[in-house]
Amino acid sequence: MKFVAPELTHTKKVRVVHLADHTGRLQVIFPEDSMLDLAAIARLTKRRFDPIANYNTAGDPLLQSANCSSIIEKSLLKESFIEIRSNANSQYHQLPTEDFITRFSGPLSRFENISIHIDDIQKPSSNYLNDEQQMLESLGQFQSIRLKQRLEETLEIPPLPAISNQIIRLSSNESSGMDELCDVISLDPSLAAQVVSWAASPYYGAKGGIESVKDAIIRVLGYDMVMNLALGLSMGNAFAQPEDGPRHYEDFWLSSVSHAALMEALVAVVPIAHRPSSGHAYLTGLLHNFGFLAISTMMPPHFSILSRYKEANAHLTSDIVEMQILRFTKEQLGSWLLKHWDIPENICIAIRYSKSPSYQGEYANLANLLYITHQLNSHQEIEPSVLERIGVSLEQVEACHSKVQQSSAELYKMVALINGKKS
Repeated sequence: MKFVAPELTHTKKVRVVHLADHTGRLQVIFPEDSMLDLAAIARLTKRRFDPIANYNTAGDPLLQSANCSSIIEKSLLKESFIEIRSNANSQYHQLPTEDFITRFSGPLSRFENISIHIDDIQKPSSNYLNDEQQMLESLGQFQSIRLKQRLEETLEIPPLPAISNQIIRLSSNESSGMDELCDVISLDPSLAAQVVSWAASPYYGAKGGIESVKDAIIRVLGYDMVMNLALGLSMGNAFAQPEDGPRHYEDFWLSSVSHAALMEALVAVVPIAHRPSSGHAYLTGLLHNFGFLAISTMMPPHFSILSRYKEANAHLTSDIVEMQILRFTKEQLGSWLLKHWDIPENICIAIRYSKSPSYQGEYANLANLLYITHQLNSHQEIEPSVLERIGVSLEQVEACHSKVQQSSAELYKMVALINGKKS
């Protein structure tokens, strides 16, 4: 008997997103492995639509074609089957493409090219030494940005706060000690009050009152932690928190503090042979998203566009959307900016490669630890090889995450302390 190969069938999971403008609503349907192109929607409709939902990784409810205008990604016509769900809480169900087309054959529906497959989106430079040139070339696509020879002149970055400069100089002086650190922090009374309140918070469980920065160092946090905490908090004053960011985006400092606390917990379970500095791990967590603030401050119009794309593509990681819209990531910009401000190289490189689980270059342990922190805080799977490289188990890191989450109320109070100081 002659063997006959079975006919290959193609199945594609799709995502439903609702958009709206001042005159009405539009339903768009496109593949899960693609990014919705809002510019394509604008060209086709001659209208400016924004996502309705603030944040919905699973997608919006599927509306009947007779009840709402719909635009469906044209490439889905090539598939044999469509996998779709009626709402975010339901299971995917398979539908023959012919039936899917019939369902959306009415006058309110059309099939057009409205999405970009993620494999067709440019990747960041693999070598961070090429980041500056890549970012300069990328900025050339924006007519509103006047390019100059150097990136810092093109973006007109703000100066580093004076107190941050002093702390950086102090950290590079091996002969400096607790008295010098206390003197520097005391130059900014509000920063000193934050450090004291930090150490006195129930999160650290210190017995008795904490009355001074020196007390915070000796009794609770330690020299390195106070050094890096003060540096991270003071650097936050360089930028204002964005007002037109993705509506689902959590408070900048909540993300920073949550990452820092988890980095602090994870360092304790990493074997000594692979363990980075606890203070540097904490600072890396605090500064991990600094590029987000940099984009919002130095490129406001483009940041607004980027934010709408992130809302519409909440199923994708931020770096994918950033690469399509900006042609560089916030990790690239943040790392470059921190290096420009003389932040230690290991922190800059860790932030740069924190979305790269395959990274095994210099300071990989710190970068891998930040990757694990990202994945845990966003409830995403962790690449097993990363855990193996730094010598920890999935059970260990999940236990650390659970412990930090149990203290979330205290972390919120710490964030309120920061935001209250900045308001």
